[in-house]
Amino acid sequence: MGKFESAKIHIDGEISSLIFYGSNNDSAYRAAIDYAKVCEISSFDIIEIEPEEGEANSKGEIKIKAIRELIRQLSLTPGHGLLKLAIIKDADKLSLEAANTLLKILEEPPKSVKIILLSANLKLLSTIRSRCQVVRLEDKESIEQESLMENFRLASEGDLKNSFKTAEKISAGSNLEKDLDSLISMLRKQMLQTGSAIESKKIRLLIDAKKTLKMTTNKRLIMENLFLQLHPVKSDEVGLQGKI
Repeated sequence: MGKFESAKIHIDGEISSLIFYGSNNDSAYRAAIDYAKVCEISSFDIIEIEPEEGEANSKGEIKIKAIRELIRQLSLTPGHGLLKLAIIKDADKLSLEAANTLLKILEEPPKSVKIILLSANLKLLSTIRSRCQVVRLEDKESIEQESLMENFRLASEGDLKNSFKTAEKISAGSNLEKDLDSLISMLRKQMLQTGSAIESKKIRLLIDAKKTLKMTTNKRLIMENLFLQLHPVKSDEVGLQGKI
């Protein structure tokens, strides 16, 4: 089998176990179905499992019994072709027992089996991640968030003129409060990874900006004030600040 290529997805056809990682569950599922079509896997040979909802003591998890039944079905011969595909939705919600049981088939998958785990945030056992090819899905939401974060970073570190241009751009967005929440969330993740006090300061200032947003409709002024507080003062910019 060759390679599967869809948009920015590049998958080695010899890989048996995959993690489709993206913030949009629907996009991840559609990518899995597209992959099945490319691999000529019949819809009759696709097995889907997802967290148990509404059952007593389910906790919204994927339980070990579901994984055991999945493994049993995957051990059977494909009915309409050469391959069978398992799609595990919301794989981040695998219980610990279920995850450890899944490892057994990930370690030695049958040649006729492909397994795709759909994950929103990669909250999976490291042993599972190491046995799969992780495919980052560049859905619209994640692209927009990455662009927002990059603009924020450049505005925080660049000269004031460009910072104010970015302030105008961000404040012109349809939902500034949502953008501020996204920035806080992304910076919080960075802070947990690096332990940097810089991210902590940025988060505090973003939270203050959110509070100010409830008291004034001048979004551009809020963002300009935010970048002024974040921006390192340089001697050649003092004159510019004095004119603001």
